[in-house]
Order: sequence, then C-alpha cells, then structure tokens
Amino acid sequence: MTELDSIFESGSPHSRVYAVLVHHPRSSLADIADHLGISERLAADSLNVLCELRAAVCIESADGEPVWDAHAPEALSEAEARRKQEAISQMHTVALRLSETFRSVRRSSRGGGGAVVPVYERVQMLADYEEMQSGARVGVKLVERGPYLGDMDSERQLFQLKRAKLGQGIRYQTLYQDTVYQDSERLRYVLSTNASGAQARTLPEPPFKLIISDDERASLVLHADERRPDPMGLRIVGSPALDVLVKTFDVLWSMAAPISVNPTAEVLDDRDRAILTLMGLGATDDTIARRLGMSRRTVVRRTARLLERLGASTRFQAGVQAGRRGWL
Repeated sequence: MTELDSIFESGSPHSRVYAVLVHHPRSSLADIADHLGISERLAADSLNVLCELRAAVCIESADGEPVWDAHAPEALSEAEARRKQEAISQMHTVALRLSETFRSVRRSSRGGGGAVVPVYERVQMLADYEEMQSGARVGVKLVERGPYLGDMDSERQLFQLKRAKLGQGIRYQTLYQDTVYQDSERLRYVLSTNASGAQARTLPEPPFKLIISDDERASLVLHADERRPDPMGLRIVGSPALDVLVKTFDVLWSMAAPISVNPTAEVLDDRDRAILTLMGLGATDDTIARRLGMSRRTVVRRTARLLERLGASTRFQAGVQAGRRGWL
C-alpha cells in the first residue's frame, strides 16, 4: 500500500492529485484530470489510493454527481507521526520480550554452539562491534543510542575503523538517537564519516542497540544500564532471528529522517519559518510565493536551502526535522 508520506513528496502522482484537492475543494473527476492534464483513469486511480489512506473523501454534490475533497494536511501528518510512533512502541515490546527470554536462559561456560549465543560482558560486545566491521565485505548496519557501550576513546577507534572501511567501499547505514545533536564530539565524528560516504539518519527513540554485518551476522544489545557494570546481548548468525533483525532495521531506516549536515545553523528568520509552515500544509512553490509576496524563484531557492539545512530529501521530512529542532 502507498505510504502516507508520498502525499507530501513534491511531484509524485498522488501528491499532485492531493494538491489539486487542497487548492480546489469539491472537484469532480473531470476537473481533477483537466487541472493535471492526465486521463480520468489515472486521476481515479490516485483518488482511490487517497481515499484508502483517508487523505481524501468522496461526497455527493448538489446535483448528485460525485466530487472529492481533501482532509486537512496537518491532521494527516499528525496521524502518520502517531502511526510511526506506535510501530516503534511495538518494536520496544518485542525487544523487551526477547530480553525476558534471554534472562531465562541458563548461563553456559562454553557459550553454546547454536546460532544465537548470549554475551554477558561489555568488552566482548565491543570486540564484536570491532570484528564485525573489520570483517565486513559489503555493508554494515548500525543502531546507536545511549547509554553507549564504550567511552569516547573506544568510540574514536571505532570511528577510525569505520572511515577505513568506507575507504574500501564498504557501505555504512547508521541510525542514531536524535540526542546525538546534543553531543558535540560524537556529532563531529558522525558528520566526518558522512563526508566520507557514510549514511546516517535519526529517530527520537530507537528501540535497541544493534550491529549487522553483511546481513549475515548481528550483535544485539538487549540491556544497557549505566547502573550495571555490563550489558546483556545476543550474538546471532544465520538464524530466523537474524532475518527479523535485518527487516526491523530496514523498517526503522525507512521511518527515520536524514541527519542534518548543519544542525547548529542559525535560527530561522520569519520568512523561512513561514515557508516551512506552508510547505507542511502542502502548499506549492507558486502558492507560497503568492501568499508571502515573494517571487517563485526566491521561494525555490529558499526551499532548497531549507531542505539542505535540515538534511531532508522531501518536504514531509523537512517538516519532521523542523519540528524536532523547535523551528516551528
């Protein structure tokens, strides 16, 4: 099913139909097709999707003919944010259930010979993080959140290893808790590795710490509490649990916002704040220009600059990032 995010992506078929309904309430199928210069069949396909997503509604006009109207854009974005937060909460629940199962497993001095092996010591988990990155042939996926496994010295060593592997063509995808913006030293290393080709995104509350190497091996931190000397974790190789973790990471990645390349930029001026607000409501560049008394060229330039400052690839992501930074 089409994601609700696509409605706010400029130029996508569904976003164009939705924009027509925002600007021209109670439009007929023929009106929508005429506005966009497309066939009624294509317009009807998009309308069906919008109605399924509850972004639009079909109603009967005074003369008995069907017409369509849009639901409020801010209500849609809030509903999508709630849906994603619920998905994260469900992942937290799964992680807690795994943790309870883990606690019930009797310790073995040999660590077992199965595909899922418990790890009890922080030093072992740090060694796993280093070994999985050193041995990676294709790509590494990471979920990083506090409290961190190591001190800044060990973090520096891992960042240096990451840069070396990037130089060998290894792909890195790292998902950070968005508190990384308040950690200036760690953020500096993040942006440095991004400049070397890494990819990084943020979520408010990732459900666990995780590293996956080549989609073949993983180390999952089930518990990390600053009040305890060591975390608890699992070392996972070639098992259904590994498949679940890979798919979970991919879902989290799709929900996250790209990390800003300039998070310490100056606060917004009134014009940029107004542009972001109108973007969040689904307004086009032409509409923003008319509402704010600016040229379209100026709006396009300012919009591109805002997307860059926020590290966003779509207008929807820009709204999410702006809200997290307190810009709106």
